[in-house]
Amino acid sequence: MSSRWRWTISSDPWRRDGLCRQAAALALVALGCLAASAQAIEVAIVVRADSALTGLSRDDAYAMFVLDQRRGYTTFDLPDTDPAREAFYQHLAGKNLAMMRGLRARLVFSGQARPPRQLGSAELIPLLLHDPKAVGYLPIELVPPGLRVLLPLGDIP
Repeated sequence: MSSRWRWTISSDPWRRDGLCRQAAALALVALGCLAASAQAIEVAIVVRADSALTGLSRDDAYAMFVLDQRRGYTTFDLPDTDPAREAFYQHLAGKNLAMMRGLRARLVFSGQARPPRQLGSAELIPLLLHDPKAVGYLPIELVPPGLRVLLPLGDIP
């Protein structure tokens, strides 16, 4: 029975192509759902309210978080498992986590950059409130009083 099934799928090009198209369509739907969920989260780059860093452009943020041009500040990343991290890099660099891992690996192994330290939001918020040289990002709804939003990253293409 299993050999008949294998023969039917492998010998019938219309059926085989139909299954491939169906699998590809399902994969595209899944990727679209992941991208939509990452973009639905609005994140903001934040610092302590009395920090000397008063403004940040998207190019400056990209340089700080991706290219390791921190200008004396310490940057912090959320863990890979946090959906806000994917939303952050999707909004800032237009890259998903897999693409960012590849880019970051290339920069680290070539000696051009080092990644920001990863902390969960529970550890990151007290650190940001304490250190005026710390720069991080959080979901916009988690930004507490005492932190200043430097650059909101929501619905930006």
